[in-house]
Amino acid sequence: MTPDPVDLFVGQIIALLPRPILGGDSDPARDRLVRGLFPRAGGREVVPPRRPLHPRVYSLILDGRGGGILTVGGTEILVSVLPLDVKTPSEATAFRVTAMAGRALRVRGVAEGDSSA
Repeated sequence: MTPDPVDLFVGQIIALLPRPILGGDSDPARDRLVRGLFPRAGGREVVPPRRPLHPRVYSLILDGRGGGILTVGGTEILVSVLPLDVKTPSEATAFRVTAMAGRALRVRGVAEGDSSA
């Protein structure tokens, strides 16, 4: 099921949820990034950090069909873009839209599952 496209604006907080890769191609670098940004999507429990986590800015290119490609350190992650409301799955991670130019967005968020933070 593809989510409906979300009306977006700068300053809005949205939820992103990784989409499964068809064909089962596994990329260790991508898998590590997905675990860091979306720890709940993998069924992991998020442990409160011992020190402050700092948000980072990522590029998001929308596909016009309720999803997009999140670029993290040169690695592309297919995601669903969801409104942040009571129906948002708990596995999603919240990001703030910081800039928009057509279908290209800059989003800011915290990698809660990032063990290097």
